[in-house]
Amino acid sequence: MIVDTHVHYGVPWEERYGSDPGEFLRIMDDNGVDKALLMGHRALRADSDIRSCNDIIRETCDNSGGRLIPLALVHPDYGDTALRELDRCVTELDMKGLKLHPWRQGFSTSSPGMADLAERCGELHVPVIFHDGTPCYSMPCQIGGLALRFPGTDFVLGHAGLLDLWRSAVSFARRCPNLYVTLCGPPLAGLREIVTSIDTSRIFWGTDYGTGFRDPIRYRKGLVESLDLPENAWEKIMGGNAVRLFGLKK
Repeated sequence: MIVDTHVHYGVPWEERYGSDPGEFLRIMDDNGVDKALLMGHRALRADSDIRSCNDIIRETCDNSGGRLIPLALVHPDYGDTALRELDRCVTELDMKGLKLHPWRQGFSTSSPGMADLAERCGELHVPVIFHDGTPCYSMPCQIGGLALRFPGTDFVLGHAGLLDLWRSAVSFARRCPNLYVTLCGPPLAGLREIVTSIDTSRIFWGTDYGTGFRDPIRYRKGLVESLDLPENAWEKIMGGNAVRLFGLKK
C-alpha cells in the first residue's frame, strides 16, 4: 500500500469541486497512490473559519470511500478555543492527527498555546505534522525542541528540512525517537542521507500535492524510486509506517 502523508485540499480544489474528491482521487490513481492524509489549506488564512474548514475536510474524506484520511488544523494562539476544536476533531470527527504551519500561521513553537496542544495531542495519541524547513518559525530544530520537551507526543517534520535544513532534521531525528521525517522536499543527496542515517520505521513519503492543480506526485515518487531501497524499507516508508502511526485500515 502506498500512502501519501502530505496532501492538502487546497483552496482552488475546494472552490472548484466543493467536497467532491473525484478528480483528486483520479490523479492519485494515475500515480498509484492508495491513500492520503488530507490536510486543510483554507484554514491557514488568518480570516478563515477554522471549524468550517475542518468540517469540509471531514466531508471530503467521507466522500472518498476511505481513501482520504482527515487531519485537523487549529491555531495554537487561540488557547482554549484551539484545544476544544482539537478535541472535537479527534473525538467527534475521527481525525487522525493535527497539522500545524508555524510560518503561514505566524506562531512560535515556544508559545504557551503550542505547549498545551503538544501535551493534549500526547493524551489523545494523535501525531502532530509540522510544515518545516522555513525560517524563522518553522525550522527543524524548533520542532525537534518540542519533541525533546514532550517525549509522549509524536511529531512529524512534514518536509524533512526542505532544501537547506535537512541536515538539522537528520540530527534531531537521530536524537528523538518520537520525531518522524517525511521525504517531501530535500534534494536527492539529502534523501540518501536521511534513509541511511535514520531508522526507516520513522520515515514517511509525501508530495505536498493539492495546494494547486499542479501534480508533483510522479516526481516525488521517482526520487524515492531512485534510492533503490531494500523492499522492506520501501514498504515501510511508502505506506507501512503511516498505517502503523496513524492507525489506518489497509
